[in-house]
Amino acid sequence: MRGIIYKDMCLFFRSLDIRMFLIAAAALGILIWNQNVYGGMLASIMAAMLVGCQNVVVYEKEEKVEWGKYQRTLPVKCGQVVAGKYAAVLLTVMVSLLLSVVLNLATFAAYRTFLPDALGLSVFLSLAIPLSWTALSLPFYYWFGFQASQYTSIALIFPLFFFVKNFEDGKWAVPDLMIPLTGHAWIPLIFLSVAALFAISLAVSTVGYCRRK
Repeated sequence: MRGIIYKDMCLFFRSLDIRMFLIAAAALGILIWNQNVYGGMLASIMAAMLVGCQNVVVYEKEEKVEWGKYQRTLPVKCGQVVAGKYAAVLLTVMVSLLLSVVLNLATFAAYRTFLPDALGLSVFLSLAIPLSWTALSLPFYYWFGFQASQYTSIALIFPLFFFVKNFEDGKWAVPDLMIPLTGHAWIPLIFLSVAALFAISLAVSTVGYCRRK
């Protein structure tokens, strides 16, 4: 199982397209420039979305080399195979979290302003977006293949762009968005909901993979 996690992490980083990375970096820079002190928050949301997309790219790489055929010959239980994939996803979420903190702190330093509410919302979304992204796309991958998971990922892009667009147009404000997170009862409930979604996704993916095997 550790080998499977290591394989997924290597694929995650080695399949990064340098040209796409430079384009994304330029887009994030423009976003920070246009949105001033809140630019780091919006940039971290886009970075979290990119992390979710990069996990889907790993599925594509496996599909192209027909990794599944070799994987089924390994002396590893089907549940461990799927658990290894989800463990690798949890590790990539740390990349999203790190990018969120760096982007926000860099923005605060540039504008000499520190906004705890923006940082708090950024950190939450940097964890929730990749986890929810993979939790929704992985079951389709294990049940129906890469293309189904790809279509699911494309559908997930639209609500995130809707969120960023409304913020850019001034329709939403960070303090208003933080209201559901400020109550002590809501904070654990939200995190438990994301954790429950991830756990359910793991169970559904395990059934799908074992059925196909």
